[in-house]
Amino acid sequence: MILDFYRNKIVEVEPLPDGALAVYWRLKDSLMEAAVELKIMPPDLAITEANASLKRAVHEECRAVQDMIQKVVGVRIGAGLRKIVRGTLGEQDGCQVLTAAVLESANAVILHFTRLTLQPGDDVGDEEKIEGAKAILKTNPRMAGSCVVYAEGSPVMQG
Repeated sequence: MILDFYRNKIVEVEPLPDGALAVYWRLKDSLMEAAVELKIMPPDLAITEANASLKRAVHEECRAVQDMIQKVVGVRIGAGLRKIVRGTLGEQDGCQVLTAAVLESANAVILHFTRLTLQPGDDVGDEEKIEGAKAILKTNPRMAGSCVVYAEGSPVMQG
């Protein structure tokens, strides 16, 4: 007997002309097909719009995803996000796929702002990288504590 299972997942962050970020999360596997679209407004990193669709689902609690995803509108990406999302969308009795989608989308937004400081640059010195990360923090103060670059005690947070 041959079992066949496939899974594709992609998260994309696209800057919009109005300064907001559009986040597209897609999951397609042998059992399920789901999509989440969020609009994030810097500098607070607040979720201003949310849409979700579920074409195929194995979990009964995930049938009303469009209504459920509206609960995260107004939530800000930052400290305590995991607890807020799990409490809002439900951890055990809620749609865990939707919870994972929102958290992975939030991680993608954080990486959108930090990826340039994480990438090695041959022509950029360490001090310039730290100054660049500090400039990002000034424009997006909610980034503090969101990842290793902005963790307490990191070179970026000192001074």
